[in-house]
Amino acid sequence: MRRVLVGDLLALAAALAEDEGRATRALAEAHAAHRYMRRMRRPHPRWGDGSLMARLGPEGGRLGHGYGPAALKALAGAATAIAAWKARPWLVCPVPKRCARTGPLQGGRGMAEIKPKVTAVDPVWTRVCDEAREAIATEPLLGGLMHSGLLHHATMERALAYRFSLKLASGEMSEQILREIADQAYDSDPELGAAARADLMAVYDRDPACHRFIQPILFFKGYQAVQAYRVGHWLWEQGRIDLAYFVQMRVSEVFGVDIHPAAQVGKGLMIDHAHSIVIGETAVVGDNVSMLHSVTLGGTGKEDGDRHPKIGNGVLIGAGAKVLGNITIGHCSRIAAGSVVLQDIPPMKTVAGVPARIVGEAGCSQPAVSMDHKLTGCVDCD
Repeated sequence: MRRVLVGDLLALAAALAEDEGRATRALAEAHAAHRYMRRMRRPHPRWGDGSLMARLGPEGGRLGHGYGPAALKALAGAATAIAAWKARPWLVCPVPKRCARTGPLQGGRGMAEIKPKVTAVDPVWTRVCDEAREAIATEPLLGGLMHSGLLHHATMERALAYRFSLKLASGEMSEQILREIADQAYDSDPELGAAARADLMAVYDRDPACHRFIQPILFFKGYQAVQAYRVGHWLWEQGRIDLAYFVQMRVSEVFGVDIHPAAQVGKGLMIDHAHSIVIGETAVVGDNVSMLHSVTLGGTGKEDGDRHPKIGNGVLIGAGAKVLGNITIGHCSRIAAGSVVLQDIPPMKTVAGVPARIVGEAGCSQPAVSMDHKLTGCVDCD
C-alpha cells in the first residue's frame, strides 16, 4: 500500500467501528491500486491512488477534530488493524471474478493464495541457446536454422521433438503427427529429457570433434538417432508396437542406425560417426557406454527369446566390433576394433581378435570416457 497519512488512518478507524468488512475491503483495494500505480505509472481507473480517505470518506464529524484521546485511540486501533491485515497468509481479492490469482470462492469471497514463484534452471539448454545466438552472429545465413531448430523453442524437449518430426517425416507420416507423438513422449516421461542431456554431455566430453553443445543436436546423426530411438522405446513401452516399428524403420533409413525399440539403452550413450550401428531386440546397454561406427550387438542364429548381448556400464566398443549372442560384457571393459566377441567378458578387461580373447586389463578405470583404443593401455581418466 502507498504511504498512509493520518487522515487515512482516521478514516479507516471510523470505518472499522462502523463496518469491519467494508474497511477490510478498502484495504485490499488500496493495496491493489498502489500496485497498479507502480506498474502502470497512473492511478487505477476504479480505485484511484489507493487513498483510504477517498474510499471511506473524511473522518471529520465522526471522531472529532484534532488529535484528542478519541482520535488517538482510533489511530492505534487502525494501526493494529493494518498490521493484522498485512500479516494474513491470504488477501481478499476485491474483484473475485476478474482476479486471476483468486482461488475457489469461500462464502462469496475470493481467497488468493500467495505461492513463491521458482524459475526453472536448465544450464544445458541455456548454453545451447547462447551458442545458437553466437552462431548467428558469426554466420547470419544460419539464422533460420538456429531459430527454427533451437531458439524458437522454450525447452530442450520441445527442440528435440521438433528435430524428431523434421527428420523422420515422410509421405507416410507427416511432421505434425510425429511432433505430437514426440511432445506426448517428452511430457509423459521426464527421463527422456534427462537422458537427452546426459547423452549430449557424453558426446561433448568424449568426441574431440565436438566443440559446442549445438553440434550434436543439429549435426551429429548418432546423437539424433539415439534420441529418436528413445521416443520409439517409449512407444514400445506404451504398447504402441507398430508405431514404434515405424520409428525404428525411419531412423534406420535416415541415419543408418538400426536400434530395435525393445532394446534397453542407458543414459550417457555416445555413438561416434554412427554408421551401420545395429542393436538387437533383447540387447541391454548400460550407462556411459561409448561405441564407434559399424558396431553390432546381435544374435547368433534364428533362436527366439533372450538372444542379444548385455553391455555393462562404462564399456568402450571399437569400430567394427561384433558382440553376438546372449553374453555379458563386464563393466568398464574395452573391445578392440574389428573384434568378434562370442563369450562372456569379466569386468575391466580388454579383448581383441576373431574370436575375441582377453589380452589384458582395461588399462584405466573409465575406458568409455578416455576413448583410448590402444591395446597397451590408456591414460588413467580419474
